[in-house]
Amino acid sequence: MAVVAGLLFLSGWEGDAVAQTGPAPASPNYLTEIQPIFNRRCIACHGCLGSPCNVKLDSHRGVDRGGFGVNPYSSRIDSSPRVGMDVVQTTAEWRQRGFYPILAREGTPSDRLNSSLLYKMVAAGHRHNQPGFSREAVMSLYAKRYDHVCPADPKSLDTFLEANPAAGMPFGLPAISSADLEKLEAWVANGSPGPTQDELRKAETVKGEAAVAQWENFFNDPDPRNRLVARYIFDHVYQASVVLDENPGEFFHLVRSETPPPRAAGATVDQQIKVIDTPLPYDNPYAYAGVEKFWYRLQKVTAPRVQKNHFVWRLNESSLAHLKILFLERDWDTTQDMNPPWGVGNPFLIYRAIPAEARALFLLENSEVIVGGITYGPVCLGQTATYAVKDHFWVHFLDPRYDPSVQDPKLGLETWSTMMDRSPLGNAEYANAYAQAQKKLTPEGLTIDSVWNGGKKNPNAWLTVLRHETNVSVMKGRQGGVPRSQWLINYSGFERLYYDTVASYKYWQGDLGKIETVVFFNFLRQEMEDNFLLLLPPQEREPIRQRWSQGVFGAIGRSVVPFADRNLPGGVLGDRPVLDLVDRLQTHMGPEVSGPVDRLNPRVKPKISLDAPIHSFPRWEEAVSLLTETTAYKFPRFLPSVVLLRLNHGHESRVYSLIANRVYKTQFDLFFQNGEALPDEDTMSVYPTLVGGFPNLFIELDLAQAPAFLNELRSVQMLDDWKALRNRYGVLRNSERFWPALDWFNEWNFRHRGEEAGYLDLSYYDLLDSVY
Repeated sequence: MAVVAGLLFLSGWEGDAVAQTGPAPASPNYLTEIQPIFNRRCIACHGCLGSPCNVKLDSHRGVDRGGFGVNPYSSRIDSSPRVGMDVVQTTAEWRQRGFYPILAREGTPSDRLNSSLLYKMVAAGHRHNQPGFSREAVMSLYAKRYDHVCPADPKSLDTFLEANPAAGMPFGLPAISSADLEKLEAWVANGSPGPTQDELRKAETVKGEAAVAQWENFFNDPDPRNRLVARYIFDHVYQASVVLDENPGEFFHLVRSETPPPRAAGATVDQQIKVIDTPLPYDNPYAYAGVEKFWYRLQKVTAPRVQKNHFVWRLNESSLAHLKILFLERDWDTTQDMNPPWGVGNPFLIYRAIPAEARALFLLENSEVIVGGITYGPVCLGQTATYAVKDHFWVHFLDPRYDPSVQDPKLGLETWSTMMDRSPLGNAEYANAYAQAQKKLTPEGLTIDSVWNGGKKNPNAWLTVLRHETNVSVMKGRQGGVPRSQWLINYSGFERLYYDTVASYKYWQGDLGKIETVVFFNFLRQEMEDNFLLLLPPQEREPIRQRWSQGVFGAIGRSVVPFADRNLPGGVLGDRPVLDLVDRLQTHMGPEVSGPVDRLNPRVKPKISLDAPIHSFPRWEEAVSLLTETTAYKFPRFLPSVVLLRLNHGHESRVYSLIANRVYKTQFDLFFQNGEALPDEDTMSVYPTLVGGFPNLFIELDLAQAPAFLNELRSVQMLDDWKALRNRYGVLRNSERFWPALDWFNEWNFRHRGEEAGYLDLSYYDLLDSVY
């Protein structure tokens, strides 16, 4: 063990000072030795906007920036500062904005260790949170996490840790290894050096410049139509991780830069991208940066990927050719403004020159990416924002040929502003106008052909959306069994949804603005559910609508959002209205869109016994399917939102995600969600992969243990039964198995899911809102 570590821990040190008896060991290399520690043990909670104490540890820039005293999740009326890494460029500028250092570079090695907040927190974790520590010791801190104010200096931190010794880092988890601590200690003692310029340049160098060049040429084409299309696309994908098939292994973000591409006139080969990070994507980049010209650039991502905010827009030469055909080989209305004003969050007004069908198809063909912006995004935690989302639902899309907002974009309204009016009256005016336009366009009602099927080849035509208490995930295809509700999204609804929750969303705003966003999302959710009900016969619609949103709040919500076209003719007839419609949709979409047969969540269960031995993975899948998509058991109400199961059989291991689907009377109740719960209707779905970015529990089983596990699971009757099962099979947060389990799941994720994978988040691991 290093000299300082030996003095610190072998002596049982509890004071304020670290004694340094000699020179600090040589500093470890940041990129190869320090950042990997942060990746494995820290970015699970410190890898996004709104990390605890606003400390971001996915890059040296982030750790050098330090922390900020404003809790991003505390209640407030006023706005807080923006904390995106590109808001300013230097640590000095962050200091001017109130960020305080968590590293120390002045004085002797001992001085640096004594003054480094990061080191003191990790050292405290090493002293107090060795495996077997008390899980209960962190519960009170966890309960107050939205009110916590982070100590900003060493003395305040010492006082805090003296009162809360279990609050060391990683918070509420086992301490990092002694070997990792020695590396961090040596690095801090040596002044916390970052990467060299050569190392940074090497990391930022793009391997396949030609592929990047053709995309940047497209986005920067001076033709007015190209410029408007680039602006439209940027609004909708600026948060996505861009993957080019020609550049395997590299990730990019589409950004706006003050500096041109290296092949542009007047540019230098090594000129760095200088991001113009406007507060909202449609804000004026010229005015914000004080420039006369900007360029769209593909900026290589060098930070590690975190699953909670990672979603991929996959591109290649064929998709570039397709975008040119989609947008540019159509008749444009040249009387419209080709250079509309900036700063207006109304896509219907700003982009009306772009053919509406092209805009609609772009959203549909890339729906997982667009919904990814809604469900993931850069902010760490969703809190009550997710209350407007149901736990499991399918999303379908209205074919542009049958969509009045494509065929008659203004819907007969007097002003474009009504399209984005979030007030109840404005939304009602829009909904009534849309209903009238729908009746005019499809007087006989909607049929199966009205649903876009992606040519039976594009899997974006059918999405599965899951809510996990505080976060949401999205997948392609029909997955998880038939859900309780479904959506049919039209073009105008899709744009309104995206601009409400992403393009116009201010994560830094006060609570009133956030509540307004959630309320409007509820209106939109109700409208999309109502659209789906139009595929059923008229007499079936209102009873299902009432079942999907019950109680006093549900009745109020249904009345606020008019079902103006409830009497539209049409609908798919059948003895089982929703199930027969699903079967018709399955045929209409085809297997490439809907995905493989879901053997884990079947409506018709296999005739097997859970008491029989399980000797193979197929047999396991049959057995567990007896517990899915059924309300026959009580265990789903106690099941954590996301359980990741490692199932071992000999030398082979597979991953299954056990997902709780909770049911509430209504999503219109934003503040008393648990009081609206309908636990008797909760179910479990199982997926043969890793789902979500926020696991609540890891379970490791050998196949021979599977029958006992499944029998015990179905026998759960109360919370204590679940806790006993969890303690028997689960990997608790204080277990010596915890870090090996996390490392295994992260490794599996990257190996099996490749470019879709990121590091898992631990914010809610073994700390469940519904229990604690």
